[in-house]
Amino acid sequence: MAASILHKEFGHRSPWFSVGGYVAAAATGITRQLNNRHWMSDIMVGAGIGILSVELGYLFADLIYRERGIADIGSFPDFDRFRRPSFLSLHAGATTALGSYTVLSGREVRFAGGPTVGVRGAWFATPYVGVGGRLAVGSMRLAIDSEAQNELQYGASVAVGPCFSYPLTARCAVGSHLSGGYEYFKRMRSSFGDLGDRGGASIGTGVSVTCVATTGFGVRFSVDYDLVSPVLRGSEEWLHKLTAGMEVCTLF
Repeated sequence: MAASILHKEFGHRSPWFSVGGYVAAAATGITRQLNNRHWMSDIMVGAGIGILSVELGYLFADLIYRERGIADIGSFPDFDRFRRPSFLSLHAGATTALGSYTVLSGREVRFAGGPTVGVRGAWFATPYVGVGGRLAVGSMRLAIDSEAQNELQYGASVAVGPCFSYPLTARCAVGSHLSGGYEYFKRMRSSFGDLGDRGGASIGTGVSVTCVATTGFGVRFSVDYDLVSPVLRGSEEWLHKLTAGMEVCTLF
């Protein structure tokens, strides 16, 4: 909520007010998850409540005070289709691992979908090419030999790489990225022994659509594919991950 108020009140003066607010909010949520103090759903619903509360507050304030002499900051200029699409966003989505994986004991592991939250950002030198990165945490439920496990498999990842964008209209752009980084899966206790507690390199790609809502603010929809080196203890198979999500963005 505080980040959204900063964006509303000061984002038109400098995008860094919005960037700073949302970075602090996202870092708080991510670290609470990593320290096992909140469920992933707490973070996602909390972010939604905060943003929605501010939007409703400003909506009702406009309805009440619009005709009462409250000065505004003036109209914004038209959107430039070929502006540099640099952004910082708070991402929420769902991740699943494709296929099945065999550990050294011969048991088959399959993953079900789970939530993912994180921070993404990119700086573009031109309207078409830039460099960006992401920091994300998530969890997936898994089954071993078709037996669902009670504990979740938690993971965290960081990645950087080149980004690409093409403006379809003044308010809409399609994009893609290539990335390389590191992913870590936290140790979990299953009915067949321990899994996880292992990290490895990852490479990935993805596509996105960014829609500009107002000056300095937009929404992104993305689908990402990541290939992760073996992170299950006792397995030598690379992990194939697919993540679909939505992001709220500060544009600068």
